[in-house]
Amino acid sequence: MIGLAKLKQTVRDGLAILKREKSLIEGTVYASANRRVVGRLVYTHHFPCQGLQEPKSDDDFGVSVQGYFRGGPSPRFQRGSGRHASRVGFGHIANDVSLDAVKRALERARANAIHDPDFHGFPEPVKETLAPRAYIDPRLLDITGDPKAEAKLLADVSFKTLEGALKVFERHHRRSLLGELNIGDYIVSGDNFLVTERCALASTKGINFWDESTIVMSLVSAMVERAHSKGRGWGASSGLGRFDAGRAGTEAAEQAIKGVGGTHVPTGNYTVVLGPQAAVEIFANLLLSSFSLATLDFRLSIFNGRFGEQVASPLLTLYDDATSPRGAGSKTFTDDGYRTARLPLIENGRFASFLMNDYYRKKLLAQSDAVLKEKIGPYAREGLETILPRSGFRFGGGGGRVASHEPGISATNLFISSSRPVARRELLERVRDGVYIGALWYTYPIAGYKAGEISGTAVADTFRIRNGKIAEPIRVNALRIRANLRDMVKNIIGITGDPRPTILWASDEITYAPEVAIANVHLEAIRHGEG
Repeated sequence: MIGLAKLKQTVRDGLAILKREKSLIEGTVYASANRRVVGRLVYTHHFPCQGLQEPKSDDDFGVSVQGYFRGGPSPRFQRGSGRHASRVGFGHIANDVSLDAVKRALERARANAIHDPDFHGFPEPVKETLAPRAYIDPRLLDITGDPKAEAKLLADVSFKTLEGALKVFERHHRRSLLGELNIGDYIVSGDNFLVTERCALASTKGINFWDESTIVMSLVSAMVERAHSKGRGWGASSGLGRFDAGRAGTEAAEQAIKGVGGTHVPTGNYTVVLGPQAAVEIFANLLLSSFSLATLDFRLSIFNGRFGEQVASPLLTLYDDATSPRGAGSKTFTDDGYRTARLPLIENGRFASFLMNDYYRKKLLAQSDAVLKEKIGPYAREGLETILPRSGFRFGGGGGRVASHEPGISATNLFISSSRPVARRELLERVRDGVYIGALWYTYPIAGYKAGEISGTAVADTFRIRNGKIAEPIRVNALRIRANLRDMVKNIIGITGDPRPTILWASDEITYAPEVAIANVHLEAIRHGEG
């Protein structure tokens, strides 16, 4: 794998090339190198296997240039005025971090440049104290790129995961709790990920930064096939020392066992407890986009015009924190060139801030107060001038920052929390009678994000709650949430105080999710052959 020293040298020397370019007003050069190693679990009785496919790896590296160029006729001025509009462009070269790649990326940026009236320059340097990089695992950084060491490490992690699941299945099989079922009815599948990322950025305005990070992730499903029962387990950490490789497998198998004999529940309104994975689907996959400045700008947020107002239960606090010392998604800098920071999105139910990059912040600040009030709220300009952009990242699919992307808007470590958390036992007692949903899938907005109407199917770890305790299991794929996000966040009645790092896909966006109880959630029964 390409080392950090090479990336830093590339952007340093590449910056000198940009400064010599006479047609360039200002610009940035960015270099990244990411490595992803995946071990796929495939234990099943359908065909002979050892439970682990051969690990697969891929490297993503390259350079990109963003440039603000002179020249090109401006649509803003009358013909014959002699004035020209500046143009902004982006160019990327894959699989090369040489100076020649920087030159070619610069030419592509120039060729791709267009007039953008919403572009107002690249970020200025900001003097801020940097947090220590406590989230890096040096062992992972050292191993990456050594195929033998990688394969051994991933095999160790994956077999511990598989062992955790199979021990549970074996124990329950011996107890004959599953009647006619045999060991061949058990299926374990999933992935373990090792991700390392390195990047460096320099700009003609004086920004010069580098960063590196490591992530270990696991997402596992276990099934008792003939019983149509399924369980989920997961884990995420910035380092191996804090990663329990066996937990995801053990948890998935235990939930699959508990789900045997699942029943149906009728359509109706219920008090629902969302387990961590289900909470991530609702809060990270669906709700989070409403806090993006891009979403607010296009009037697609369910909170347009509500900045500073009470939009959720006072029990709910939602914040992004890339500075968390042990956060699996922690970063030192954004890919705009700002220091990361804790960013409150909802604070005791109040809409407190937004996810944004530098481009959208400047674009919105150039708009009128009347437009800002409509899009964000009456205190929009004050908020935009006070809050620096902490969310401009170049995340790619599968994890890692990639030079092929311009800075988008993303969270890092999203925390779902409460100023008044409760223990799990108290949460269930508060619910008394309801439904526990451990895992949702196929979650999506109905009629667009703006409407707030959502749908999601309970695919695992779902149970009735009776008399304040977890009771009988509910059959997988037999229940669907049909609700409105605005109502759901207002109707929160309790949040536990033990958030877990939770993932849905291999991604740099990690959600620290507790269990969340929500009143009056509409659930639709799904019968065989429906939905």
